Amino acid sequence: MRDRSVNSYDLKEAQLILSSLVPTSGTTPKEPPPALEGSAYVRLAKWAEPRQDSPPSAGYAGHPEEVPPEPSYTQPQKLANWEECLTWCMSLTRAEAAFVVDSQGFIIASRGRVPGHGFEGTGAELICSVEQLERVDPDAGKLQWVELDFDKRRVVGFVTPPRETEYYVIGLMAPDPGYHSLKHVINRQVVENLTSLD
Repeated sequence: MRDRSVNSYDLKEAQLILSSLVPTSGTTPKEPPPALEGSAYVRLAKWAEPRQDSPPSAGYAGHPEEVPPEPSYTQPQKLANWEECLTWCMSLTRAEAAFVVDSQGFIIASRGRVPGHGFEGTGAELICSVEQLERVDPDAGKLQWVELDFDKRRVVGFVTPPRETEYYVIGLMAPDPGYHSLKHVINRQVVENLTSLD
């Protein structure tokens, strides 16, 4: 399917791909058809690891050189200012836009697709939400994350730990749904760099 003029419903090309990926039962795997040789596609079986609850198949040997490197976002980041912090957060979560608001509701920095009216109103409302939510259950501790789901968009706010009664909220507009798994990374990096971000 290297030819860009091939239609998406070309069954002959689809059959070539299917036959190369899934061998028929009771037969040995076929060689890839000539149309797919040298393709950029990688067979998933090459990267598959045996399941932990089943013994490894005979002849299986792990290839440590094929293990992908540790993601760069897990490495310590040196963030010199809020603009760098927002750029890093946006690239990590694939958010459309990001902003920082202080505990008084003033926008300190913003990045990405900023709406025409800016983030001033959103930032002030987010601070009010944080203060109200902390009053709901004061024994639960300090609020760390606020997530607001709308019909078409999501706004997420990370509340930094207070320093001398001052705290910040980093707002992310429409981050990828998988950002939940990155919360601990964002927490750690922002808290470690908080003194240089002021």
